[in-house]
Amino acid sequence: MNNYGHSVHNYHHLHENIRTEKAQEEKNQQEIDLGLPAGKFNLLILSYLTAETLLESIRSTESLKTPQKVIDSLKEFLTIFKQLEATDLSADWRFSEKLSRAWLKIKLSIEESSFPTGTLNEMIEAFDHFPEKGDHSLGYYLSLHAGEQWIPFPFMEILRNLHENKNEIQKLVRQGELALRALS
Repeated sequence: MNNYGHSVHNYHHLHENIRTEKAQEEKNQQEIDLGLPAGKFNLLILSYLTAETLLESIRSTESLKTPQKVIDSLKEFLTIFKQLEATDLSADWRFSEKLSRAWLKIKLSIEESSFPTGTLNEMIEAFDHFPEKGDHSLGYYLSLHAGEQWIPFPFMEILRNLHENKNEIQKLVRQGELALRALS
């Protein structure tokens, strides 16, 4: 074990001066190669690092805007979806169209985002698997962009059943609210 004051590999920095000539020569050569005036190489490196930091800051700010798109589209979807609780809108093609468009906005905003969306994915899974029995799910019909004066009968049936069983609407809305809290 080496003690303080003893040399390491027969070299002790207190006995000799540390030489920096080679490092200085390399820096001077880089300045010459880049066509910079003497002493400006460090300024070039500093400028590069500052620009890189600024660019990274801008990128992180842009990524902060992405969750707001997701939050806004999720709020819009939940607002439209909650209307089904008060009124049977299963045969209203305008309602189906608004609901489908809001669903697609959520899906698109998630694709554009670069942040973890675990609870939001759970909510989408809940819609994609509701009802448990049936040929296609609520999420499937929402993704078809139902509306435009066309509503598939099974989709109308799912919406009617949701209106009649308000507990199911509340469960799905709770999933969305949990996702909103996680994103906020």
